[in-house]
This record gives sequence, C-alpha cells and structure tokens, in this order.
Amino acid sequence: MRPGFCKALFGLAGSLLVAGPVGAETAVEEPVAPPEIAYVETWLGAVDTDENWELGDEDTGDSLLGDIGTMPYVGGAGNRMWGKRFRYGFEGGGLISWENDGTRFYGTSNSLRVQIDNEFLSLEVFMGGRLSMALAPGLRLFVAAGPTVAWARLQNEDEEAEVLPASASVGGASVFINLNEEEDDFSARFYARGGLEFEFANGFTLGASARYADHQFDFGSSGELELDEVQWFLTLGSRL
Repeated sequence: MRPGFCKALFGLAGSLLVAGPVGAETAVEEPVAPPEIAYVETWLGAVDTDENWELGDEDTGDSLLGDIGTMPYVGGAGNRMWGKRFRYGFEGGGLISWENDGTRFYGTSNSLRVQIDNEFLSLEVFMGGRLSMALAPGLRLFVAAGPTVAWARLQNEDEEAEVLPASASVGGASVFINLNEEEDDFSARFYARGGLEFEFANGFTLGASARYADHQFDFGSSGELELDEVQWFLTLGSRL
C-alpha cells in the first residue's frame, strides 16, 4: 500500500472522528420551543357611565346629557401563551352588558329637562395580542390590546314625548318623554387592557384588570351613546 494513500485514509478517519462528536453536541444543543400554555376565563365587571348619552333638544337646538348609571359586564375569554418568565400570545372572547332603568337628562344649567324609561343591551367580541411578566412566584403583570366590535340596541319604552322648556323651573320634578322607539348600531374600535393575575399551583387563576374601549353608537332620533369610561374586571380562570 502506498504511503500517500495511507496518509489520506488516516486523515479521512481522523476527520470523521472529530466531526462525529461535534455533530452530536450540535444536536443536543438545538433550541427547545417555549412551553405552550392555554387558559379559559370568566370575566365579571362594571362601567360607570356619566353624561355618556347625548340627546338633541328640538326646541332649543341644544344637546342634553344623560347618565344611564352603572352597567354590569359579563363574559369570557380564552388565551394561549408561550414562554416562562416572559410570556407572549393572544386572547379573544366576548362580553355582554345591559341596563334597564330610567335615564335623566340635564341642560346646560344642570336642570332636569327630561327622563326616559329605556332598555339598553350590547354584545361585544374582541381579539388581541397579550404580554405578561412574572413579578413573583405565581404573580404576573400583563397587558393586552387589539380590535373589538360591538353591537348595541336601545329601546325607549314610553309613548308620548315632551321636553321641558329650558326656561321652565323644574324644581325636583321628573318630566317623562315616551319615544316608543327601538334602534341599534355597530361600533368597531381598539381596546387596551392591563392588570395583575395570580396563578395557583392547581392551575386556577384569579385576576383584576382595567380595560378601555371607546365605543360610539348612533341611535338616530334617540341620540348618541359613547361608552368611553374605564371598565373594571375580576377574572376567574383555569389552565387547560
């Protein structure tokens, strides 16, 4: 066997011996995908509406501002996250809100001008990105944002309409108008949410958050309603 051939053979063998361990080490150190985590949640919340309903006064051309009170929010959401200390992912769900009560409208001099018996209902669906960070074992800070679409229906239950003149003295009396109309509208906006969440060892979660979405509804002759107040929620969840 020629010496040159032997040197080439030993050189090739040596290269394979070196390449084998290097390849094995590379395979072991391949990046591992972050764990995937999924939750389902129940949301319970409320929003306080103050001068959110605007009704036009046909007699004077002025607008009257009404307070429809505190509206409850009930809904649910699911989220899917990846990561450990820092997690990223998305959330999506739906909310329902309602109010069945009388709404009082006040003029520029803060005098009572009209009161309407009404029923309000809204349905909302949303989906957005979500980020969270561990502050302590089991305690996480999170933020979320994305698009949201809402449908709302407003029904006035009265039959005769009467707006108290601006110059009249109302004292403490209530003046009712009965529009007997039903209107609905859609609103598409973006929402933002942030809060704290505690995850128990058994996979259950308890959280508190603040959410903002500037929904605006045009109900024609029944006026315009803008829900631009902060919504407050308690959330109860479970890991899937």
